[in-house]
Amino acid sequence: MNSTEYENLKNQIRIHDYNYYVLDDPDITDLEYDKLFRSLIEFEAKNPSIVSNDSPTQRVGISPSSGFNTYSHKKQMLSLSNVFSKSELEDFFTRLQKRLPGINEFDILCEPKMDGAAVSIIYENGTLVRGVTRGDGAVGEDITSNIKTIKSIPQKLLFSKEIETPNYLEIRGEVYISKADFYKLNQNAIKNDDKVFANPRNAAAGSLRQLDPAITSKRPLSFIAHGFGECHGLDFLSLNDFFRKISILGLPVNKLNAVVKNSKECLDYYHKILDGRESIPFDIDGVVYKVDNFNYQLKIGEISRSPRWAIAHKFPAEEASTIIEEINFQVGRTGTLTPVAKLKPVAVGGVTVSNCTLHNIDELARLDPRVGDTAIIRRAGDVIPQIVKIVLSNRIEKSIPVDIPKKCPTCDSDVIQFNPSDWSVYEKDSMKKLKTFGSKIEAEFYIESQNNKELIINEIFNKAAFIRCSSNYSCPDILRGNLIHFVSRKAFDIDGLGQEIINTFIKLGYISNQSDIFKLSKFRDDLERIEGFGEKSITNLLDAIDDSRDVELSRLIYSLGIPEVGEATARNLAINFLSFDSVRTASFNELMNVEDIGSKVAANIISYFNDELMQEILKELIPELSIKKIELMTEANMPLRGSLIVLTGKLLNFSRDEIKENLLKLGAKVASSVSKKTDLVIAGDKAGSKLKKANELGINVITEEEYSNFLNEPNKYL
Repeated sequence: MNSTEYENLKNQIRIHDYNYYVLDDPDITDLEYDKLFRSLIEFEAKNPSIVSNDSPTQRVGISPSSGFNTYSHKKQMLSLSNVFSKSELEDFFTRLQKRLPGINEFDILCEPKMDGAAVSIIYENGTLVRGVTRGDGAVGEDITSNIKTIKSIPQKLLFSKEIETPNYLEIRGEVYISKADFYKLNQNAIKNDDKVFANPRNAAAGSLRQLDPAITSKRPLSFIAHGFGECHGLDFLSLNDFFRKISILGLPVNKLNAVVKNSKECLDYYHKILDGRESIPFDIDGVVYKVDNFNYQLKIGEISRSPRWAIAHKFPAEEASTIIEEINFQVGRTGTLTPVAKLKPVAVGGVTVSNCTLHNIDELARLDPRVGDTAIIRRAGDVIPQIVKIVLSNRIEKSIPVDIPKKCPTCDSDVIQFNPSDWSVYEKDSMKKLKTFGSKIEAEFYIESQNNKELIINEIFNKAAFIRCSSNYSCPDILRGNLIHFVSRKAFDIDGLGQEIINTFIKLGYISNQSDIFKLSKFRDDLERIEGFGEKSITNLLDAIDDSRDVELSRLIYSLGIPEVGEATARNLAINFLSFDSVRTASFNELMNVEDIGSKVAANIISYFNDELMQEILKELIPELSIKKIELMTEANMPLRGSLIVLTGKLLNFSRDEIKENLLKLGAKVASSVSKKTDLVIAGDKAGSKLKKANELGINVITEEEYSNFLNEPNKYL
C-alpha cells in the first residue's frame, strides 16, 4: 500500500463511519468494515512515522490526562430563556415582531431540545483540533482527547465538490447517550457490580470528564450539532442552510428539525414532538424555536446570557409521589433559614430526587408537610424539584406539624422572624395610594423626587415571611457561604483556597471574616501540622493570597456578595464611581443614574453599606488590599466613552479578550452584534455576516492592523 492508497483507505473508513454513526444507514457489513479497519491498523503498524492524528485508529489510545486545561470561548456559549405556555410563546413572537419592523413573516427553525452535555468542537482546514465543554459559557474545559473518541464526530470533514472546506469552523452541539445505549450501559454496570448512572445526561457529562480517553471510548456517546460559534470560509444565510451544508461535510444534525412560519405552526411542532416523545431514541425536555435568517438574528440581538431570537419551549414537568422522611432547616449565605424536605429517593423526569426545598415559612404554612406524609414531587421546568401538594388522605394519625425553629440549627443563635413589607406612598389628605415599592429606601427616594407634594409612607405587613439567624458571621454556614463567594474565580480568584480548606480554617478559628484571609501568614507554623499541608502547598497558598491583594475595583465590589450585584453591575459601578469610597457612600439617586441599576438593586447596595457589621468588616478588609486605581473619566483617558464597538473575524495578533478589555477601559461598550447604533467594527481575517452588515449600514470598519493606530487617534476613525 502506497501513501495515496493509505489516504484513500482512511477516507473510505470515514465515509463508512458517517453512514453508520450519523446516517444510521451502513452500506457494508460489519465484517467488511472490520477487514478495512484491520488493513489500516496493519499498515500503520509497519509505517508508524506516517500515522496522522486524524486517522480513524487514533480515536482511542491517547495517554490519560492529569487534568483539563481551561479554554476561553471566542464567542460566549449562551443559554436559552424558557416559555411554558401558549401565551408566553405568543409574547415571544410579539417581541420578535417589535424588533423586525416591517417584516410580517419570517421562518422559524424548530428542533428538539436535547437533554445532554453542551460542547463546542473546532475544525481548522477541515481537521478536528479541539473539543471544549460549555463551562460557564465564557470558559470551558479542553476535552479534545475525549471528543475524538466519539464516532459520530468526524476527525476530518468529508470532501465535497459542492462545498469548500472552511478554514475555521466552530460547531456547537450536544453530546448524549441514546435511551437504548443507556439501558445497555447500566445493565453491564449491574453485571460487573459497577456504578449505575442516574440518567443519560449525567452519564454523558461524566464520560466527557474522564481523564483517561480509553474509558470515554467505552461509553456509547453520540453528538448532534445545533449551532455554531465562529465560521470562516463557509457562507450561509440561514440556520437551515447551515445545517444542510455541515451535514454534507459529515457532521450529524437532528433529523427532526423543521422550518415553520408562525407561532401556530410552532405549537403544532411542539405537540407533535411531545406526543412522540417516548418513541424518540434520545432524551429531550422540550423544543427550541430559532429565527432562521441570520440577518434577522442580528437585528433582534442578544442579552448578556441568552439570544433574543431563540427560546426553549419546555415540556410539562413530570411528577411522582414519595414519602417525606425528615424536614430540616438549612442556613444560606445571607443567614436565611430555608426548610428542606428529605425524601425517600424517587425518579422524577429521569433524575433521582432525595431532597426538596420548601423555599420559605409561607410555603411551609401553605403545604403543611409532615414527616411520613406522601408528597407529589415535580421538577419545575424539568430542573428544580418542588413539592406540589401533600396527599392528606394518606396522612398518618398523630402526625406532627413542623415547628419554626427558635434557634439556628448550625450555631444555636436566636432566630429572627421577618415580615418584609410593601412600602406604599399615599397622598396625605386623601390617603389615595400613589405607588408601591419593595423597600423603604425606594419609597423615600420617590417622595424626595415629588418636590412639595404632601406624601406619607404606609407599611403593609405579612407579605412573605422568612426567618434568619441572628448571629451573622459567627454562624459557620453564613461565614462559609460568604467566604466561598469571596474567593471564587470572578471575585478574588485565590487558587488553592477551596471549600474544604475554608471549612478547615473556620473550624480551627483562623478565619472569621474576609479580612482574616489576608492574615493567614501568622498561622504558618500551625498550618504545617494540618494533614495534607506541606511546605510547598502552604507557600503556594500564601503567595496566591498575597497576589490577590492587588485587586480591580469591579472584582472587589462583586466579591462582597451584595444581593443582585453581579459581575456586569459591579463593573458599571466601578466605571461610574472610580473608587470604593464613592461606591460605599453613593446616594440612591446617584446609584439610579448608573446603567442597568434599578431601584431594587440601588436599595440593596445602600442597605449593605449601612449594615453596622459590614462596616466593621470593611474597616478591616480594605487596608489589606491595594485597589487598582481607575482614572477619572475625562476625554483624554476615556476617549471612547459612549462608543459602541463590535469585533468580528479571526484576530491574529491580539486575543479578543485583550482588545475587549482595552476598549472597555477606554470607556467603550463592546457589543456582539452590528446595528444602526454601532459606531465602529474591528474586522479580523475572514470576517463574515457582521462585516457585511456593517458595510450595508455604512458603519466605519477598521482592520486588526489599524487597531493600534485607532487607540492612538480614535477621533480619526469615529
